[in-house]
Amino acid sequence: MENEPVPRQAMPRGSQVLTADEVNSIRQASQEVLEDVGILIEHPRALSLLREAGAAVDLDSRRVKIPASLVEKALRTVPASFLVTGQQPSKDFVLSHQGPPRGRPVISLDWIVDYGTKRRREVIRQDLEAWVRVIDALPNLALASAVYPWDVPLGTRDVWAAEAMLRLSTKPMLMAPYSGRTVEWVIRMLKALPDQRAPKMIVFSSCNSPLIYSQSQMDGLLAAADHDLPVMVNSSAVTGATAPVTLAGTLVVMNAEILAGIVVTQLAKPGAAVIYAGHPVVLDMHTSIASMGYTEIGLLAAALVDLGRSYGIPAASNGLTTDSHACDEQAALEKLLTGYLAAASGAALNGGAGSLAAVGTASLEQLVIDDDIYERILRLAQGIEINPDTLGLEVIAAVGPNCHFLAEPHTLKYMRREFQPSRLAVRLNAEAWVEAGAKDAAELAAERVKAILRCPPEPRLEARVLSELRHIVELAEGQNT
Repeated sequence: MENEPVPRQAMPRGSQVLTADEVNSIRQASQEVLEDVGILIEHPRALSLLREAGAAVDLDSRRVKIPASLVEKALRTVPASFLVTGQQPSKDFVLSHQGPPRGRPVISLDWIVDYGTKRRREVIRQDLEAWVRVIDALPNLALASAVYPWDVPLGTRDVWAAEAMLRLSTKPMLMAPYSGRTVEWVIRMLKALPDQRAPKMIVFSSCNSPLIYSQSQMDGLLAAADHDLPVMVNSSAVTGATAPVTLAGTLVVMNAEILAGIVVTQLAKPGAAVIYAGHPVVLDMHTSIASMGYTEIGLLAAALVDLGRSYGIPAASNGLTTDSHACDEQAALEKLLTGYLAAASGAALNGGAGSLAAVGTASLEQLVIDDDIYERILRLAQGIEINPDTLGLEVIAAVGPNCHFLAEPHTLKYMRREFQPSRLAVRLNAEAWVEAGAKDAAELAAERVKAILRCPPEPRLEARVLSELRHIVELAEGQNT
């Protein structure tokens, strides 16, 4: 519409959890861990890079002690922002430590629950395709992700996932590769696309707490750096199990693990794009189950964003997480509590969308609900725009006492910009709601999933490109047999 203004960009609201002194205390403690305790790294090339750069490397135990000077040097070369590209320029965005925050779906789950059922089942290829198609239709999820099907060879699940994302979505991809070899296969796929702007994929690489970087995870990290793909360097330490039971102690371990991964990326390629990602987990001492619905998850996630941004690095949070197994009230409450603070603190990427059961189960309906939650969180992050026009002195004077503002041009100009109506919330009176079917949010989400999947996917790539993508998958399967 002609009178509809362009929505303003969300701006980070600053630190929500840690003071500057607390950030410095955790940073110093993490550095002491890296220098005095060290970290176990199982990748020969990473060990070689660290040794050549001046770290103390014990090749027998593969324990590395990283001095502060090496961490500081690495941090100086990490870009504060970088462009992430999709298959269409409209899907591109700049990822920055200054924000704005964006939502993203959960990655790599291989269990899914169907709407109206209680028991989860194994993901199959049909679920992978539906997952990607629904994500592509949701406006508040900036990245595509994939679930991993069981009805393809185990060693190439991630390759199948990449093929589906490139075929069915125009958004940039986020994926957790099994190894550096997967990254090589995906690079071949990216080279088959008509649009050669890069990068189109962010690689997720995670430390194995406490203080271990495995061969496979480090292999993916190094391959991504070699090919100029951004790396989301992650720690998912579990309080009381793979990290101290205290929140502060957990932050120290997680920060040390993330810094170690960042150092290796910069040694492999100075200036490599990196995202500081903390995905904390709480061990529920009553059940011995790893939980991602505790309220303290929200505190930890926001504190990790404070830490990442203190280094001038784009930060990511685990976002909307819950321990619930259903799209219910527990899921809605826990997701808001675990996801809001990190986004408000300035997390550039906020995950968890579509996840249930402590990020163990995927749900298409929850994906739609979480997109709606992110729409609200991102609106809260925008804050209130205050300027001479929004203060409205002229329109207040024109309307005066005992009248209304409904017909004023000022109202038409700002009504869509100031308020973002939810696609799922019901705002009818009681009688009208019953007449409309008395549907709750989960039912409305299920209807939207069906509407998205009802029509066949729009062909986005030429037949020759699709054929090449499938050929690469076949080659990958052949080498994994």
